[in-house]
Amino acid sequence: MRTSKSCRLSLFTWMCVESEGQKEVIPMCPKHPAAKARFANFGTGVIVTCDSGNHLVRLCEREQFEAERAEAQSNLFPKP
Repeated sequence: MRTSKSCRLSLFTWMCVESEGQKEVIPMCPKHPAAKARFANFGTGVIVTCDSGNHLVRLCEREQFEAERAEAQSNLFPKP
């Protein structure tokens, strides 16, 4: 189940997704915001694709992706 929590950063807009009691942040497709974006390692980087449009969202360096995902997690799941 998706929630309405999202945060826009320099590479992606990230959305909070909850499934089976687990929360995680995933990048969103700018053309298909309701679609699920998938990401995987691609060489030394990370490739993000959109399931709905079946197209590339972005290719970026793994370090950039992980740093931005950590920032999105801290924004979407603030520590009390």
